Amino acid sequence: MEKRLNILMVTSEAYPYAKSGGLADVIPNLAQELASLGHSVKIVMPRYYGITRDLLEKHPAPLGIPMGSTELWAGVFHTHIPETSVEVYFIEHEELYGRDGIYGDSQVPVYPDNAKRFAVLCRASFQLCKLLQWFPDIIHGHDWTAGPAMAYLKTIESAGPFRHTRGVFTIHNIGYQGIFPPEDFPQLGLSPEDFTRRGFSYHNNMCYLQAGLVNADLVTTVSPGYAQEVLEPELGFGMDGILRKKGTYFQGILNGMDYNIWNPGHDQLIPYPYDFRTLENKGLNKNLIQEEAGLPISAKTPLIGIVSRLVTQKGFKTMVEEDGRVLREICNLPAQVLVLGTGEPWIEKALVALADEIPNLRVYIRYNEKMSHLIQAASDFFLMPSLYEPCGLTQMYALRYGTVPIVSPTGGLKDTVVDVPQNPTTLSDQDQEATGFYLPEPLTAQGMIDGIQRAIGYYTSNPAMIREMQIRGMKLRFDWKAAAREYLDFYTLA
Repeated sequence: MEKRLNILMVTSEAYPYAKSGGLADVIPNLAQELASLGHSVKIVMPRYYGITRDLLEKHPAPLGIPMGSTELWAGVFHTHIPETSVEVYFIEHEELYGRDGIYGDSQVPVYPDNAKRFAVLCRASFQLCKLLQWFPDIIHGHDWTAGPAMAYLKTIESAGPFRHTRGVFTIHNIGYQGIFPPEDFPQLGLSPEDFTRRGFSYHNNMCYLQAGLVNADLVTTVSPGYAQEVLEPELGFGMDGILRKKGTYFQGILNGMDYNIWNPGHDQLIPYPYDFRTLENKGLNKNLIQEEAGLPISAKTPLIGIVSRLVTQKGFKTMVEEDGRVLREICNLPAQVLVLGTGEPWIEKALVALADEIPNLRVYIRYNEKMSHLIQAASDFFLMPSLYEPCGLTQMYALRYGTVPIVSPTGGLKDTVVDVPQNPTTLSDQDQEATGFYLPEPLTAQGMIDGIQRAIGYYTSNPAMIREMQIRGMKLRFDWKAAAREYLDFYTLA
């Protein structure tokens, strides 16, 4: 029997308490599966304003957080993830976390004190363990906000109760690195020599992600495909050299997805539940969303759904450039396009302007959980033209909902979606394993148009093949239990 581990997850967000992206979905799912395998798992994160105290229990003792020559005092609240043994601890500090946003908000896109906010979270993680008299075998930090935790483990906390603790650091997106001016470093409470020695120094700036990579005993990322890509300069964002030196101590482990929340057969957020035996109900969801969006109700016109952060990385620059050529030509095929999300203001503005001009395009600049489920349930295709994609979850949701993905063959998209052969020798060769369509590389406006046109061509000429692809995708499982076992195997290397 494997040793029972104490595992502390250090994160800036976790669903349902605070969420800006896929990181928030990963944390509770991985923690629950590790706990179900017999391990003791706790999560620590800030208490933002959006996390109400009403359902939390306050720890009676305040938490002292030494930060060099100063000491901060914080409150501690906690709860359990429902129906699990996983405890979630919230660090409350009004000055640092008493805000609506996680990293910024509509008024201040990036908070200027983020270096301090997340250094304090990392330092508080160790103080919390001392307060609870619970000491982890593994401190598992997630993304750049947890980078300082890996450095503290190798410096201030390298002796005493954490001397046997090992640091594991997961890259969820290497493009987000936590870059700050070097003048922010002294407030971390580390020695001046640690700025260089512990990997904070980066091109005359301070980099939290690099510090996490340098100091962690083990590094993971969220898909095998992405693990290979970030070893190269093109997608390594300056970290490829460090990762190559990690060798076998760097590994890609594919994220799973939550099949309880994302289940079209029991989804209370969609009006017509269905499974692969009752796909006709999927058509009823399509009719409904077409009507609500003011689009022509048509089974023959393919509906393309997009639920995404509206940022350059996700392919939206390519989509809106040249006066929205991609969207104009797609909607003339004909096809209908629904976009849901928020992101870079200039992309939001461009999409809204295009929606005013293109009859078959609807754009919703907001995050809405119910609508994201309905778009997945109603659409025929799900478009993800990412320049790079560490793992991606929405393509997994699409497969589960019988919505055929059209994706860039990169990172986790390539790990989870199988392309229709470009030149099938026989009709039967077209769909023996395929679950989606790849866009041509490198991503260009014309390539995106051609790739989408290829998918729509099959939709029109070979609906039986599309139905087989839908059924095949709905039967796939990207299981968190398998991912958790891979993490446990990897932990043993530390």
